[in-house]
Amino acid sequence: MMMWNMLVVDDEPIVRMGLRWMADWERLGVRWKGEASNAEEALQLIEAEEIHIVLTDIRMPGLSGLELAKRLLGAKPGLQVVILSSYDDFAYAKEALRIGVADYLHKPTMDENELQEALQKVISRLEHRQASEQPASLTDEERNEYLLSLLDKYTYPDKLKSAEFGLDRLAGGFRIVLFRRREDAVPAGGDDRLRFQSLRYLIQEYVTKEWGGIVFSRDCREVIWLANESASRQDMGTLLDALRQNVLSLLNMALVSAASGPYRDLRDVPDAYLDALLQLPVNVQSDNYLVRKAKEYVDRHLLEEEITLGRVAGELGVSSGYLSRVFIMELGENFSDYVIRNKLEYAQRLLRQTNLKVYEISDRLGYTNPQYFSKLFKERVGVTPLEYRNQ
Repeated sequence: MMMWNMLVVDDEPIVRMGLRWMADWERLGVRWKGEASNAEEALQLIEAEEIHIVLTDIRMPGLSGLELAKRLLGAKPGLQVVILSSYDDFAYAKEALRIGVADYLHKPTMDENELQEALQKVISRLEHRQASEQPASLTDEERNEYLLSLLDKYTYPDKLKSAEFGLDRLAGGFRIVLFRRREDAVPAGGDDRLRFQSLRYLIQEYVTKEWGGIVFSRDCREVIWLANESASRQDMGTLLDALRQNVLSLLNMALVSAASGPYRDLRDVPDAYLDALLQLPVNVQSDNYLVRKAKEYVDRHLLEEEITLGRVAGELGVSSGYLSRVFIMELGENFSDYVIRNKLEYAQRLLRQTNLKVYEISDRLGYTNPQYFSKLFKERVGVTPLEYRNQ
């Protein structure tokens, strides 16, 4: 469920305390984000935090609740303001509604049901605005491509379009959850793209209804869920177990998933994505599996002149930047160092076990310049190839 952040503004601490315990805010979908004792404090908090709802007293020292509402609604049109008053004054209520507040509640007679009705009205407005924020000109494919660009530091946009793509809903924190089909459990035949789209839409409907967040996909390989960080990991585990059962029951498809740890800053989306990738089970086409396939490719082609990161990434169907980051995370060294290390280890075996000349070993490993090979060998091993052989 989407959680909306609320700020309560009242100069009386006892009133703020009473409001805090007057309703089950979490159940209503509202997170009690902060409190302020006057309008100036409230304005500072709203600048520092992502606030969706303001519940404010109408009369306070300094700037009144009505003046606060005018400022906020002028600067932040999507913000929802509910006015509280101890005075049963129609003129106040009329003015409050004229400037665009969502509701006007009379403190002395207000009860839990009335407060909940006001919050439900506010949430309905927020949800309607959220649904209409995505520009009509964006196709599903364009939206998906933009969200995919967030996963890689090399393609991450300079300026984040938070409201346009609903990313402002994740301001309180997020996790990335990845879903993939078990490759050994996908039935043969049928339209694979159609089956994958069915999987994506089922996941999207289920997780956003139960939890909130944003769902998109990479090709026909992976569904990515940017989930709100609003409950425990155990709760998420329960949700994912139920989802897997539904996918198996409705689509006859076995699903695997992995979740990142919690992250706060949306600039950390690439790190969260890599975190989730490395949590995937190794034997079901996870990216740990991709690293092993890359290593196998290097082993098979070790005696070639050039084994580039781009070439291996292309063979495995992933981007060079992505494969590079996974390599460093998984093995603690970059791809080119891994290739060089393996070539030099092979060279050491040849120096120990054969009578091949240094230039012959260099040529066998794909180094056409023996001087370069000898220099590289000394830099990495500490001695020249001939010194190594004579040890």
